[in-house]
Amino acid sequence: MPQNDPANDQINYADSTGVGITEFDSMIFEDIEEGDLFWFSENPNSDENNAYRKISDSQAQNTRTRYTINDIEYRIKVYQKT
Repeated sequence: MPQNDPANDQINYADSTGVGITEFDSMIFEDIEEGDLFWFSENPNSDENNAYRKISDSQAQNTRTRYTINDIEYRIKVYQKT
């Protein structure tokens, strides 16, 4: 019968698949709800790919700089984190 030894049990998180990986779902801008966060690319680096918040059907605000984009194409592909 196997013995359970909690002192010697180890979990290797570095080799685990899916741990620490950011996944994105592609969406169309008009399909996301107002107030939702979205990104313009699938780049997980937040210094290069800032999050935006949808304000209206044609506006979004950069969450880092507070700059507002006023004329977003409503059929543009954007990404949301899963």
